[in-house]
Amino acid sequence: MITVNIFMSEDDKVIGLEVTGHADYSEFGSDIVCSAVSALTQTALLGLINVAKLDIKYCIDKGLLRFSIPHIEDRDVSLKASAIVDTMVMGLENISKNYSPYIRIVVKREV
Repeated sequence: MITVNIFMSEDDKVIGLEVTGHADYSEFGSDIVCSAVSALTQTALLGLINVAKLDIKYCIDKGLLRFSIPHIEDRDVSLKASAIVDTMVMGLENISKNYSPYIRIVVKREV
């Protein structure tokens, strides 16, 4: 199963993401759930780096993608980053609805 941990700030902004595991929906190389999650999360990471121009700390390895989003002062950059990340989250939630035995989303809020 893929576990997606979404880390949220007190003001409900995504500040980080950690994706671990494998869906095991199908054999390696043809697993559409793993492919979809990888495509969404890696594209969002690329958008944060190349479109929003953020200096993102990240790690990508087999069965792991992790990144954290720094505090953003600039309003325009913040809007870009939010649009990218919120779209990724909507996509992940949609995958979770359709393939619930293979992906679990956990939201963790700062206290």
